[in-house]
Amino acid sequence: MEEQFRVVQVSDTHVSHRHPHFLANWGRFAAASRAAPPRLVVNTGDASLAGARHPEDLVAAARLHAALPCAWRIVPGNHDAGDHPALCDGAGRRLPATRERLAAFRATLGPDRFLEDIGGWRLLGINGMLLGSGLPEEEEQFAWLEAARAGAGDRLLALFLHKPPFLSDPAEPGPVYWSVDPRARARLMGLLDAARLRLVGCGHLHEHFARRHGAAEIRCCPSLAFVASPALQPEAAGGARETGWLEHVFARDGVTARVETHRLAPTQQGAKEDE
Repeated sequence: MEEQFRVVQVSDTHVSHRHPHFLANWGRFAAASRAAPPRLVVNTGDASLAGARHPEDLVAAARLHAALPCAWRIVPGNHDAGDHPALCDGAGRRLPATRERLAAFRATLGPDRFLEDIGGWRLLGINGMLLGSGLPEEEEQFAWLEAARAGAGDRLLALFLHKPPFLSDPAEPGPVYWSVDPRARARLMGLLDAARLRLVGCGHLHEHFARRHGAAEIRCCPSLAFVASPALQPEAAGGARETGWLEHVFARDGVTARVETHRLAPTQQGAKEDE
């Protein structure tokens, strides 16, 4: 059994076949991964700039991840597979999650959820874009998550998804763009509060923060691509606005994390497009 292992979490990489905006930052991340390969890389969504609208962006993201020197998993973000239907106004700026977009994600980037048992840990990744979607796959995923939790035995749990479960309070209203739908959140937290959960890794906010919820630490990974200005992102969680990724070190009794920056370009907010 592994006593200690490293998992690198990267998020909001916004790779595109049309726009090279963020490839320099990806290159630095890939070089760091080659210099010290982790046990696993987890991308917590928005791997693509506009994969929900332009499937070629999903292909570009798949190509870059395939060149990494280790195993990798990607869970969908709203740019990859669409968003909560209540947040889509019909004008086409935000596209809703659909079964067709889910199928395109799976065909290009692999399963939209994962389970990895490493040492005394069970690492779970879920498709957060299903939460509150009303799609049949939402119920299927909750059943899968319950079975994964129940079958974990004495293993500690880590959960990865795109949007944070909440910004500051599990009882906060919604749905809102920046966090999980409240009804789905209540069900999600009900499953995990009683479990041996120690980490929730998320992204989406383009900032880094860490806060406690029970025995778990919620860690929001900064974007690898760009920092969002307060004008672009007025509803934030009060974290650090910086580009980078997270390195999680899992040990027998817990997990620690640190932010890696590696001289990344700090702000390219104008390139966020095609939601």
